[in-house]
Amino acid sequence: MVLEKADGGISADAPVVWRAAKPGTARIVGAPRLPVSAFRRVVNPNVLARLPEEGRGRVYAADVSAFAPAEIPPFGIEGRSGIGYVPRPPVVFMDGRIATLAQWPNEGWLQFAKRVDGGEPMVGGGFTGGAFVFSDRRLGRWDFSRKVWLSGYFCHDWATWAAPAVSWGSENGTNDVVRFQPGYKIPFGVMQGTWGRKERRFRAFNLFEELDSPGEWWLDRERKILYVVPPDGVMSADADVRIAFSAKSLVSARDVANIRFEGLEFSANYGHLAEFHLVNGVTFENCRFSCAVNTALYVKGDGCRISGCEVCECGSGGVSVAGGDRKTLTGAGTIVENCRIRDFGILQRTYAGGVKMDGCGLALKGCEIFNSPHTAVFFHCNDSVLESNDVHHVLLETGDAGAFYTGRDWTTQGNVLRFNYIHDIGRGTTAQEGLDAAVSGTNAMGMYFDDCDCGDEITGNVFENCPRGIMIGGGRDHPVRGNVFLNCRLGLSIDCRGWRWKNWNTKGGGWNLEERAQEFDYTNGVWAARYPRLANIMNDNPREPLYNPVENNTFVNCGEIIKIDEVFKIDSDGTAPGIASRMAPIRNNTVIDTDSAKPAKINPNVASGFRVLNVAPRRPTRNAK
Repeated sequence: MVLEKADGGISADAPVVWRAAKPGTARIVGAPRLPVSAFRRVVNPNVLARLPEEGRGRVYAADVSAFAPAEIPPFGIEGRSGIGYVPRPPVVFMDGRIATLAQWPNEGWLQFAKRVDGGEPMVGGGFTGGAFVFSDRRLGRWDFSRKVWLSGYFCHDWATWAAPAVSWGSENGTNDVVRFQPGYKIPFGVMQGTWGRKERRFRAFNLFEELDSPGEWWLDRERKILYVVPPDGVMSADADVRIAFSAKSLVSARDVANIRFEGLEFSANYGHLAEFHLVNGVTFENCRFSCAVNTALYVKGDGCRISGCEVCECGSGGVSVAGGDRKTLTGAGTIVENCRIRDFGILQRTYAGGVKMDGCGLALKGCEIFNSPHTAVFFHCNDSVLESNDVHHVLLETGDAGAFYTGRDWTTQGNVLRFNYIHDIGRGTTAQEGLDAAVSGTNAMGMYFDDCDCGDEITGNVFENCPRGIMIGGGRDHPVRGNVFLNCRLGLSIDCRGWRWKNWNTKGGGWNLEERAQEFDYTNGVWAARYPRLANIMNDNPREPLYNPVENNTFVNCGEIIKIDEVFKIDSDGTAPGIASRMAPIRNNTVIDTDSAKPAKINPNVASGFRVLNVAPRRPTRNAK
């Protein structure tokens, strides 16, 4: 459905309203439902022989040629800037969920720790080919002559990719080797400067030979036969199986105003469920968005509101909002509020946030965001407010990442992050597992201000059961005030990567920090007036993390309170010849330990800024008789 300018309302007070005649009864669905009668249990012995033993007797097949294009292209992926991918259409949905392309293992990841070939550099960046050591007899069942697709964290714990492997077996007397097909790009190669643990993770997918688990599917593209294992193991009369071939958005609009959607459900589509560009005054209230391969809801415009909605089962991101004008610092007035956003990043495992914010003057308030392998909120904006959100069980399989993330830009300033509750993050599905099995110690952060990001206020947030509460990665103007850190392995860290790393402001592979700022004429006009310290940054030790006050925070039962780069060292006489004297005050913070046997570690260079209270845990008392 495409909405045009004439479909809009007269004014904000007289919008066009789309709602169900009876609440909860209207659905806008993209993928067609396949008739249950089309499915037959697979009994052909030749086909059964290709299936794993666990799948025999559980697999059903249906002819989908009536729903398919004339020719279905070979299987492939759609890359997302080198840090995530989704499979090209078609995609299958079963009983209200995104079905799983037949894979092994069915849960979790396989690991390898030794590469044979990191891959050949490609023109324009990235690598092709590569090989690693992996021995398991199960691979002998796979037909590598037809390509075996592998997905994984081949280099970094924050970037997934997929590519076909074309061989497996002994090479030159070494252990069994898996070798990728040359010509397919792997952005960071195989273990080419791994960031995170030495062990890399992968899984095989789109394999008929691994079709065995409830909710899995595989498509014979030549014969147009769909094979599925129903979620309950049996194709019931009310089974809901859908297949999406089209990548078009379910509902789209451009240059429209004053439209309101109430109580509708949008579901089952390869493209966006709703995609709105250059709009004004568009509202989604109490709607439900589920089962989209791409970001479920994309709204670019001003004066828009997404309120009380549920967004779930997202192959990529949940909600993406953009608006305002960063060059003039004109706010959009667009808000995402009181929404429940869950189960996202199902296919694109990295850089597919529950919420993505771009522009100026946006707001994210009162939302619950949870259950994802990577980040909850990406924000690249100015003068925006992110407050009173409940974020938990994210970063479940990634590292060097934050539940809230922004980075590598001096100009995204004026944002306020306050009163958020961030808890139980990191690898694992429980708080303790998250703390014990974080990818690399404290490499999952509640809030991550990466690579010299500047100008965000962090006030009154609660970080509980986080491997690391806050990481300020070399930037400045991040006041950290009045926050509470509970049971965090590390409370917060401030490093000096701009001072240590050569690429802080280099072009062609560097961070281009000054060049990005110059695009906004940051030393003049409205930018200089709004951000005076940014306007003077090149005259004020631009590589140093200055003006980051840490004040009035409370740390309860944290393993380490604050981590500071060695460049902050203070001399024994109390003088600070380096950055520490100008960084910002660290003062009036409280540390509470309830276990005297495990006192918190405090960097001695800044210990004067922390008052330590050793409090014995209260023992339960019996009622007097």
